Amino acid sequence: MALDHHGQSELMTRILILGNYIFTTIFTAESVLKIIALTPAKYLRNGWNVFDLIIVTVSLIELGLANVKGLSILRSFRLLRVFKLAKSWQTLNRLMSIIGKSIGALGNLTLILGIIIFIFAVMGMQLFGQKYYDKFGKDIPRWNFFDFFHAFMIVFRVLCGEWIESMWVCLECAGWPCIPFFLLTFVIGNLV
Repeated sequence: MALDHHGQSELMTRILILGNYIFTTIFTAESVLKIIALTPAKYLRNGWNVFDLIIVTVSLIELGLANVKGLSILRSFRLLRVFKLAKSWQTLNRLMSIIGKSIGALGNLTLILGIIIFIFAVMGMQLFGQKYYDKFGKDIPRWNFFDFFHAFMIVFRVLCGEWIESMWVCLECAGWPCIPFFLLTFVIGNLV
């Protein structure tokens, strides 16, 4: 997978395709033989076997739909096989365990941050959206509150700390109310 590159020769492309077929066949044979040896019920009890079966299934789907554009992304799922090392590598196993335990809290935090960004984007649209159009007409600057997408991007930019330029443009068309809005967005957004 890491050998794919721009401008590669036809021979290299054929070698990579052949390697893809060979390794997918080997991994498929491994899964089938393990299912036969262990019986399907016992095979599916082990989480790593289920993980392998999912990767093999995705690889087979990718091979079956090789001519469909945009599905080469399925090939990247095979990189997940690296996580099988966690069985024998204690440090990686511990790291994966810690990440797994923190995913729940991270999901809640991401949801709260998304809601805050949404609220401030809608507030910015309501407070300043029309003022951008009144000031600039059809030549609205790239960073504006005229539509939701751009308002969302400005709020995200504020949370990243790149808000001074956007605030100056807002000040130019809407005046001083931009200052408390941007400061409030920055403070509340960074508290989350």
